[in-house]
Amino acid sequence: MSEELSQAHVLVADDAPTVRQSIRMTLAQSGINRADTASSIGETRRRLRNGQFDVVLCDYHFGEGMNGQELLEELRHSGELPLYTIWIMITAEASYEKVVAVAEIGPDDYLIKPFTSKQLTQRLSLAWSRKRFLKPIYDKINEGDTLGAIAEAKALVPKAAGFSNDLMRLLSSLLLEAGKLEEAAKLYADILSQRIVPWAKLGLAKTLSRQGKKTQAESTLQAAIVEHGQYVDAYEELASMYMAEGRLNEAMAVFEKCLALTPNNVSRLQKAGNLANMLGDSGKAKQFLERAVTCGGNSSLLSGDTVLQLALAARRENNSSDTDKYLRMVREIARREDSTVNRIIDLLATAVYEGKPQLLEQIESYMSNPEFILEIAVSFIMTADLICPATVEGEQASGSTAPYKWLLHIAQRFITTRHISGMLESSANMRPAWQSFIQQAGVEINDLNNEGVQLMLKSQFADAIAILLPAAQSTYNQRLMLSSSHAIIKYLKSDAQVERKEREALLKQAYQFIGRLEGMIDVATFHSLNTELQGLLGGE
Repeated sequence: MSEELSQAHVLVADDAPTVRQSIRMTLAQSGINRADTASSIGETRRRLRNGQFDVVLCDYHFGEGMNGQELLEELRHSGELPLYTIWIMITAEASYEKVVAVAEIGPDDYLIKPFTSKQLTQRLSLAWSRKRFLKPIYDKINEGDTLGAIAEAKALVPKAAGFSNDLMRLLSSLLLEAGKLEEAAKLYADILSQRIVPWAKLGLAKTLSRQGKKTQAESTLQAAIVEHGQYVDAYEELASMYMAEGRLNEAMAVFEKCLALTPNNVSRLQKAGNLANMLGDSGKAKQFLERAVTCGGNSSLLSGDTVLQLALAARRENNSSDTDKYLRMVREIARREDSTVNRIIDLLATAVYEGKPQLLEQIESYMSNPEFILEIAVSFIMTADLICPATVEGEQASGSTAPYKWLLHIAQRFITTRHISGMLESSANMRPAWQSFIQQAGVEINDLNNEGVQLMLKSQFADAIAILLPAAQSTYNQRLMLSSSHAIIKYLKSDAQVERKEREALLKQAYQFIGRLEGMIDVATFHSLNTELQGLLGGE
């Protein structure tokens, strides 16, 4: 064992005191004396949040609730577990090998109980060497320099030796993240031509999806699931693809299969609960979201919006005890960290608790913010539905007064498909006047966008901009921003006589729109638009 490893700070996480003590003794026999312990999932989270550990030795089973694998996935997703930290799973189950074989986020290694100090030392030494080999890449990732990380990874390829698999996995994921889709697809295909590995098949499917090759991506994911029935990450990617295409019932069926394999994954439980709400199945939504809260505990992945949904459901059922409990929890989560989303959620919870619809006025200024996402908009409408005065038959729906001005803003911002319109309408519960107002606002947005697209098809780009741009600027609707960006680029490429001041203003606006569209549209479309825009900016 290296002297560096002997000084490592280790966290031993196991719910059995005798096992924790035994592992500490085994570590001491191996020459490692800096070892702390944790007896539960919650304590493990707190320890890792408040201290720095070089190694985590974590038991797979913690009795009821979340297991070690689910905790590892959560901590990697949230960024609370540093890339440099070694995670070794300890289990009495030989079947864990099947779990880790198809885990997108797996431990650095695992040990089957009982094990000797020699076995532990060997696994730790190998994992330590691997982390040190990959350190130049991790350094660049931590700096937010994805392209630099790719360069470091490529430089390490000739020296990879026994770490080639780990290096190729990291390099391919970085290429995908950077939008280098052709290069990522080729690397994944090369890896799969040598041997079938689940992570490469999933990576290839993600690449195909981002290239706009949806049918190929779907068949690749389905093949991966057939070959590896426990491949939960492939299930989740397939569900996300179905949701993006509006195939919500199919997405729910996939999520339910996924949760049958990982019933305590906080992130997936929340996604499934929100999806159930979209489908109007409040009973199923409540079941999933309550499970997320139970398993989430002090998890940073537990969203305040998830708990708010439960508070609203309890309020609708006139369950004041649960309403108050969940509202307190919402405010506690929202106040852990100051962010736009947390400020909005805190205001919504306060409005429900105090029964004051006028507090919703304070949220209006956030409605154009990129962080005011569709899920928050749904919660806003559900909150307004609960606390606003009852709708009076025959009341005038005016987009200049509350609550209709809020509904108008939300409808114009988010409605891009009939399915999204339906989701917002269903959030209004039993208020037909609100539902009709939302639907009509969506129809008007769709008609306006279609009018602009028709003008573009006739090469009347200036006229298209005149219609689309003001609407996109005032609503930040995804379809309107996309159509406006296309119109601006086509206009500037077709008419070189545009005045410099107008040209600069249009380029600035397209740059802003395309920046907001990143992550909202498929990567292939985004990359194409961005490339065209950069070409025009380069001519400045």
